[in-house]
Amino acid sequence: MRIADSYQVPCERRDQSLEDAELVERARDGHTEAFETLLCRYGQTFYRLALGIVESESDAQDVLQKAFLKIHRKLETLRKPPSFYSWAYRIVKNASLMEIRSQKRNDEIGFGDLGPGRDDERHFESEAPEWRHRGDEAFETRELRDELAEAVEELEAKYQSAFVLYEIEGHDLEAISDILDLSVAGVKSRLHRARLRLRATLERYLRDDLSEVASS
Repeated sequence: MRIADSYQVPCERRDQSLEDAELVERARDGHTEAFETLLCRYGQTFYRLALGIVESESDAQDVLQKAFLKIHRKLETLRKPPSFYSWAYRIVKNASLMEIRSQKRNDEIGFGDLGPGRDDERHFESEAPEWRHRGDEAFETRELRDELAEAVEELEAKYQSAFVLYEIEGHDLEAISDILDLSVAGVKSRLHRARLRLRATLERYLRDDLSEVASS
């Protein structure tokens, strides 16, 4: 079943004369139909985006469900309602990339990658606690991969975008600088802060997990 099939008013019968900004404001005021109209307007585009990344219809539908929930939850944080499309597009794209990442058992982001980074620049070195005492077998667990994916999802948007572009999409620093309209130094700073936050989050997870094992 397509997501749009659950709407009270079919997409083809909706009034599409309102601009995105007005629909966003109405959605913020609690008008469900306004939000659904936005999803109808861009739903197929978002679906094609997700499908092109995850390459599975069922996975693409799952990604959209999660992304649409996040879009609705974060709608109040959208500073410029007319930019709804580009803002929502990034959320769907990031959700699709994280889905791919969570499916990979051998190629997911390793803990070492969250330190110096792919280019091993000193700027990325972190003083966050070392966590490798659990051994490589810990990295193979689905629970830990899910924890990492959730941690990336919870990053502030400015840090998440830099992290995803660099670690997941594989762009170099210059390209990210152009995409985000930042200096290379600014990109490095955001990557550094993203890694610190991820390392701290996952270190807490590992510490809590070890405490549970010790007490059992």
